[in-house]
Amino acid sequence: MQTDMNNKQEALQEIVTIAQNHKLTINEITAALTNESQFIQQKSEGTLSKIFGVIGSILIFTGVCIYIGMQWDHMGSAARVVVTLGLGFTLFLLALIAMTIPRYESVATPFLLIAALLQPTGIFIMLDEYSSGGDPLHGVLFMTTLMLIQQGAVFWQTKRTVLAFTTVFFGFSFFITVFELLDIDSDLSWLIIGISLMLIAWALDHSRHHAISAFWYFIGSIALLISAFDLVEDQTYEVLYIGLTALIIYISTAARSRTLLIVGTIAMIGYISYFTSEHFSNTLGWPIVLIICGIAFIVIGSVAMKINAKYIRMPT
Repeated sequence: MQTDMNNKQEALQEIVTIAQNHKLTINEITAALTNESQFIQQKSEGTLSKIFGVIGSILIFTGVCIYIGMQWDHMGSAARVVVTLGLGFTLFLLALIAMTIPRYESVATPFLLIAALLQPTGIFIMLDEYSSGGDPLHGVLFMTTLMLIQQGAVFWQTKRTVLAFTTVFFGFSFFITVFELLDIDSDLSWLIIGISLMLIAWALDHSRHHAISAFWYFIGSIALLISAFDLVEDQTYEVLYIGLTALIIYISTAARSRTLLIVGTIAMIGYISYFTSEHFSNTLGWPIVLIICGIAFIVIGSVAMKINAKYIRMPT
């Protein structure tokens, strides 16, 4: 009975969070519950519209790529810039227009994604065709700066999830480039980026854009764990790395993130394997150590499953 009460309380908390993130009113929630058949029909129509919009956009993108590839060698510098940067910016403008027309809103997201691919490509082609040389990193910095400003400004106005994704992508690309130009140690750079991405993912997870938080949790945690291991490897305090993996697992419970739980568990098992092979592989106790590690892995896996069931999995 107490478990059922806890599950209901957690479910209610999730409903409140979703309602707050999407600014849903009590009347809208009540209408959806009372007119369930109409709500299901609207959902089906919306899903079907999105599917056709995505398929249509993929066909357009494929056709454009094939055409550009066939004509590339016959194009001049200006034409190459127009069919990449010009087309990308045109699709970006069309996506902005589509957002204002409910009938065509389903094509806005794929158009924004295609534009986010074509515009950086076009900028690089423009620099390659018209620049007089220099450090390639300056070109990358120029591209990421322009794209970060464009994507960030439009995201600020529209609050579209796809623009949140591209803004974060071009943002961390910008800072990686800056760190490289400043000749900052790569492990330290990725450590900072990893921590930053996890903080951003946390913020996204507690907003209407939570759908993309798992991806950035994954990228951020991987960057953090790999760079941290490179920094502590062969140091006297290397064993503290096991504490970092445990911290990732703990954060997964607070964030209710299955992604962080999986990454943290794999990192912990991987480090234990590395540590034992480095320090015990040439001793007579190595077979015993392997047995102990096997038992430890089974225990860690069992604990991870319990954590997932108790703290992460959504109540049903």
